[in-house]
Amino acid sequence: MNDWRIIGHGWAVRRLRSAIADGQLAQSHLFVGPPAIGKAALAHATARAVLGHDERTRRLVDQNKHPDLTLVQPDGDSIKVDQVRELLRALTLAPVESRRRVAIIDQAQLMTDSGKNAILKTLEEPNPSVVMILIAPSVDAVLPTISSRCQVLNLRPAPITDIEQALIERGLGSERAEFIARLSRGRAGWALRVIDDESLLEARQQRLDDLLALLDSNHTARFAFAEKLARTDAEVIDATLEEWLLLWRDVTRVAAGDAVERILNIDRREVIVALAEQIDVAGASAMLQAVGETQKQIDRNVNARLALDVLLLKLPRLTHLPDPVA
Repeated sequence: MNDWRIIGHGWAVRRLRSAIADGQLAQSHLFVGPPAIGKAALAHATARAVLGHDERTRRLVDQNKHPDLTLVQPDGDSIKVDQVRELLRALTLAPVESRRRVAIIDQAQLMTDSGKNAILKTLEEPNPSVVMILIAPSVDAVLPTISSRCQVLNLRPAPITDIEQALIERGLGSERAEFIARLSRGRAGWALRVIDDESLLEARQQRLDDLLALLDSNHTARFAFAEKLARTDAEVIDATLEEWLLLWRDVTRVAAGDAVERILNIDRREVIVALAEQIDVAGASAMLQAVGETQKQIDRNVNARLALDVLLLKLPRLTHLPDPVA
């Protein structure tokens, strides 16, 4: 499956490859899964397999320049109906170089209502020469009338060992590859981006440093941080809470007697051990639950500032923690 250049998701590659070889590939697909897990990579790999196997075709597909490939992505915070209409117009044209046309709609959940309605007819009565791939975080994120007309592939996190090996093949040392693979939590796309963008790791470090500083701060400092974080966009808030959740998960595991070597944040082992020594399993579990509940509340559009205020007031007051390790 190396010719598909997909990290993990072997079952999905086998299914798609077999369908293409047998001439049984569905015309409408919905690839779902968490962010950066490899949905777009699999969509482009499928397009390469459908449009041709020569190196020129591969290169044009990877660059989104193949004449028989149309990629639709959000314009700002949504996919406008005009974008969908332009896509549908392109799909009525005969293929230029291949026997089929392929359309990829990335973040399909962001289509406007008019865009969703416009695409339904194409999904109901697809052109035999068209393969359409929609990408979304979950089946529930799109209309049932859309998902029911698609073959759904629900992508799960890739094995950490697969990601580690892929990073080593791209020139990383084994220790660095293992570290990034652990942090990726099966998100191959995130791991690959880290190679070219160290700021992703720097942002993670800062979020963990912020949490540790808050543990040794008073209410005024905590409220000030909550106000500052609440003014950022939803993506930053979610990423911050996710990093905090994973740290408390590590603390809970160590406090419960699990081996330190099994924690995710292996570069923070000293801090995690120190936290586990100062707070029992019940306390760590309570924080784990509190962060998770805050995530759910914000997802349900509860006022972010109020939710963060409540969360930060629940943080234990802990001191004498080891200095952060960068």
